[in-house]
Amino acid sequence: MPRVAYAELIQESVAELRREEKRLRGAITQPRIRMLRLLKAGQITSLRASTELLGYSLSQLYRWWTAYRQGGLARLLETHPRPGAPAKLTPAAWTGLEAELRAGRIATLRDAQCYLQEQWGIRYSLNGIWYHLHQREARPKTGRRRHRQADSTRLAAYKSRLWGARAGPRSEPGLGDG
Repeated sequence: MPRVAYAELIQESVAELRREEKRLRGAITQPRIRMLRLLKAGQITSLRASTELLGYSLSQLYRWWTAYRQGGLARLLETHPRPGAPAKLTPAAWTGLEAELRAGRIATLRDAQCYLQEQWGIRYSLNGIWYHLHQREARPKTGRRRHRQADSTRLAAYKSRLWGARAGPRSEPGLGDG
């Protein structure tokens, strides 16, 4: 199989590719430019050699190379929208849900589901609610359960007797100081 002279086939200079790579830092298309830069600079001599360095499969690198050969950088940097319906959760609805979570009025996925349905008319399955909360790293912050007849002053007195002068491992600051 004849060797491909990648450095000669790539029209842009190494400096141009380096600038473009910096501009696209963090973007999904940055590794494509990196592949071209490494091939142009001669740091890698084949697409097969670049699979480990770039972390992409050989077939993916061939697709990128084919796109570059057919349409240059413009074709290589094209991105296509991902499939799927757009989210029904509007920014305003998310803000309202977040406020309810912070206020402690929503403790379960079912509570969040009911809130969105009643207040915003947005219907989601429990899995859909979980997905959106997980994407935004939101978790209902709830404290430990307490018995409805629990008396916090009696509990504090008990902990101070139990632990003496130092506070217990789960006690609140100031408890056990007496």
